Amino acid sequence: MNVPIQDIEDRLWYTEGQAYFLSGIPGMGKTRAALEYCNRHPESLYFSFQYLDSAFAPIVFANRYPEIFGSCNDWQRFFAALKTYTKEKCPTIFFDRVGNLKEQDLFYAELQKFLNANPSCKIIFVGRPWDSIPLSYADIEAEKMTMPKLADLYSLKDETAAEIFSLTAGLPELLSAYDLEKSLEENVRAMLHKDSVFYRLAPEWMSECFRTPESYNTLLYGMAQGKNRINELSAFSGYPKNKCDKYIKALMEHGLVRKEDGKNGHSKYYPANSYLCLWYGTLFTAVPNVDGSFREETVCAFLDYFRQTVMREFYRQLCVHWFKNNLNHDTHCYIDTDDPSNYDIEIGGVCFDFAHITDTGYYAYFDSALGEGLTGRLWEEIDQVTTRQRPFYKNEYYLLTVNRVPDSFWDLSKQYDNVHIVQRKSLFAEFKKDYNRIAHPKFVPGFVRQQR
Repeated sequence: MNVPIQDIEDRLWYTEGQAYFLSGIPGMGKTRAALEYCNRHPESLYFSFQYLDSAFAPIVFANRYPEIFGSCNDWQRFFAALKTYTKEKCPTIFFDRVGNLKEQDLFYAELQKFLNANPSCKIIFVGRPWDSIPLSYADIEAEKMTMPKLADLYSLKDETAAEIFSLTAGLPELLSAYDLEKSLEENVRAMLHKDSVFYRLAPEWMSECFRTPESYNTLLYGMAQGKNRINELSAFSGYPKNKCDKYIKALMEHGLVRKEDGKNGHSKYYPANSYLCLWYGTLFTAVPNVDGSFREETVCAFLDYFRQTVMREFYRQLCVHWFKNNLNHDTHCYIDTDDPSNYDIEIGGVCFDFAHITDTGYYAYFDSALGEGLTGRLWEEIDQVTTRQRPFYKNEYYLLTVNRVPDSFWDLSKQYDNVHIVQRKSLFAEFKKDYNRIAHPKFVPGFVRQQR
């Protein structure tokens, strides 16, 4: 897949300043964006601190452009030669992997002198969001691909774009490895190889962030197995709760874990994106074959986990998005749809994804697992448990589904005004609304704009 690179030019054009920081988690394509920019602007320069210490870096950098730097062997001579180069040109200069620079004081001191003497020159640091840069700069945040943008750019069906997004988490480096000419399963088989970027990204990310990633891996693996509370992770790992809390905070700081506020202040923790969930859910304990591929059992387990866990969660979030944006359009009073106490409510053996009961009962059921669907028995159970305390007409029912809606449920919604059926295409339409509003604004004639 030919993935668009991060748009650096617009940010430089519309943002004033000399120093910028292009930041993003691993897999965002930041280095590729910097190199592509240099290809389009040959006078620009690119340097990377990967595998280098501060003393050796100016020597390596000088060797990259000997016609500019000659035999520079320290930062003072390096920036003096750079100053001479910028007298005739106005380049953009990239310093990649700035987080790798340990003894940085001399580098930044000489760089600050260079910037003070060359106000027209632009410097772009490239690194992780947690990197520390002791200079003032403007942020350029690397953006991942969204599901609506995927569907739009590549003319994909919504369902196909959802699968590709969930497989790659929208990370440009992973998307670049996806072949649109092949099926999802064919792509998965190609990605499940020890030399693929899909397999290497997670362990490289962990090794970059932590000296001993093994302990942190245990917690991520536990989260992928459904152990999402501190006490569950403590029991799973054998670590004390305070140690789990400390490790989880470090994982969150490095973009590897996300937190969800739960009921009664009990938070839940999950791998930060669908790619990490897939990797730790299926590949963390898998052993590759001698040729680097994986056994058929691993491929099948990966696809099952993808469909039953990752895709189900994506569609559940689709349902939540629609519900939050639309519930209060139909209510007589405001209902806080962000209150976690309203979600995942069990009533009489029926698990509702949302339930809020005042004078009127509001009940929502999200059918987010492909292949399951709404059934007559499910409706009978919902009807029975919700009419024990109040009559049917005092309830509002929201049934959101990603599967085909049975005719019997369409009949229900036609017969009763308080039964609301939301099908998959409506869920996607709501989810893509904000993207389409920006990417495809509707044409408004000039005379209408003047009347407004």
